[in-house]
Amino acid sequence: MFEKEFGFIGIGKMGKTLLEGALKVTEKEKIIIHDVNKSLLDERSKEYDIDQALSNLDVVEKAKNVIIAVLPQVIDNVLKEISEKLQDNQILISIAAGVSIDHIEKNLKKEIGIIRVMPNAPALVGEGATALSHNDKVKMNDLEYIINLFKAVGLVVQLNERHLDAVTGLSGSGPAYIFIIIEALADGGVKMGLPRDIATKLAAQTVLGSAKMVIDTGLHPAVLKDKVASPGGTTITAIHQLELSKIRATMISAVEAATLKSRSMK
Repeated sequence: MFEKEFGFIGIGKMGKTLLEGALKVTEKEKIIIHDVNKSLLDERSKEYDIDQALSNLDVVEKAKNVIIAVLPQVIDNVLKEISEKLQDNQILISIAAGVSIDHIEKNLKKEIGIIRVMPNAPALVGEGATALSHNDKVKMNDLEYIINLFKAVGLVVQLNERHLDAVTGLSGSGPAYIFIIIEALADGGVKMGLPRDIATKLAAQTVLGSAKMVIDTGLHPAVLKDKVASPGGTTITAIHQLELSKIRATMISAVEAATLKSRSMK
């Protein structure tokens, strides 16, 4: 038996976001956190009234589900540090980008349930797109429990691990593409005379609302596009200009480039 349901190693921006998700699926008394940055650890502990662990090893000794939310550059050191204390009935959840389940297993040198997770930045506002993969040591009830944690900060999909590089290229890097689109739409509004703050709000809300229509209606984006583009109107005229600029090919190429870069970083 473990004292805690969730233990966090690393409590930076994404760690904090997942902590907030954990608080939606379990009591704060069932969570423990640790970070090498003592001032940040104290801040998070005070802000959420959450118990602090004395060390990474202390997290492992007390928590059933261990969430490693550290940079990929330091995860190997963390894995080697905690390996001996991990028990075969624990689950290790890693959000380190580009670090495979096989790599984690080799560093742990033991058989344990591992879930590799690829969240994205909008999880910070509860609208994340998270993809996860797991090894065969993870039991179904444990997997469902962890999925509920990530559902608390957005959409969750399960994929074979070989697809996670494409996830990186699409939803991992995707928010940056959308920020550029929002900025460009706002610039267009400013060019045509709108105040900057109003143009930015309209652009951002347009992207938000359009995304919600795709999700809520379940209709193909092309169908929704056709509903907006009336014959001979302003929208179809603008779409023609976008097609001349090869916007589709450019977006596809962006996802492809980011995916290939992710693959090359292993």
